[in-house]
Amino acid sequence: MDEAERHLSTAEMERSLLAALCASALDPQTHAEILERLAVHTYANPDHKVIFGALLKMPRASAQHIRETLSARLTLLGFPDIDVEPIFELAPPSPERIRTLLHQLSR
Repeated sequence: MDEAERHLSTAEMERSLLAALCASALDPQTHAEILERLAVHTYANPDHKVIFGALLKMPRASAQHIRETLSARLTLLGFPDIDVEPIFELAPPSPERIRTLLHQLSR
């Protein structure tokens, strides 16, 4: 892990894990681990909590479906101003990186 990765803000870690949930290539166990951890997480960015709540209502949806519908779902939930593009712009982290992020959030 390089110095920059050690100093990621909590909000950046949240965004990376949400990007992973939006990717269809995630294995079921890793997907479940992310859901479990983020379900009890105290969010640094309140928008991330709302996005996570919307993703919970789309279990195992394809990445394309999530990209096409997440903004509309957030609008229906009363949050039309949440910008989801920063999440979609990130490359999903590798499984090893996900484990590191989950461990860092546990601190």
